[in-house]
Amino acid sequence: MSKILIVEDDANINRALCIRLRAAGYEVISAEDGYLGLSVALQRRPDLMLLDISMPAGGGLSIVERLREHPDAPEIPFVVLTASKREEYRQEAATLGAGGYFEKPYRSEELVAEIQRVLALAASPAVNPAA
Repeated sequence: MSKILIVEDDANINRALCIRLRAAGYEVISAEDGYLGLSVALQRRPDLMLLDISMPAGGGLSIVERLREHPDAPEIPFVVLTASKREEYRQEAATLGAGGYFEKPYRSEELVAEIQRVLALAASPAVNPAA
C-alpha cells in the first residue's frame, strides 16, 4: 500500500482528501502547513506528496526545495493542488518536477488517477533505477 502525505492548510479539503485517498486504498498521513509537512516527509518518507502551494506557514513547493537540500532526504514525487491561477506557480512546479498540477476546485476522480499514474512512474525501473 502506497503512503501519501497530504500537506493542505484548509481543514475541510485536507479531511476530504484523506477520506477519498483512503477509500482508494492508500495509507494517508497529513500535515496542515509546510513546516510540519517537511518534518513529516523526512520522518515518514511517503511514496508521494500532495501539496498545496499557498499556505501561511511554508508553501508546498518550498517543501520540495528543502527536501532536495537535505542530505538524507529521498526523492519524493509530488502532485500540486492550488487555488491560484498564477502561471508562475505552474511553471515553478513544472521546473521542480511536479507529477501533476490541479487547480481547486478539482475532480477527485482525476486527482486519484493522476496519483496512480505518478506512483506507477516512480516505481518504474526506467524512471527510478533504485526501484
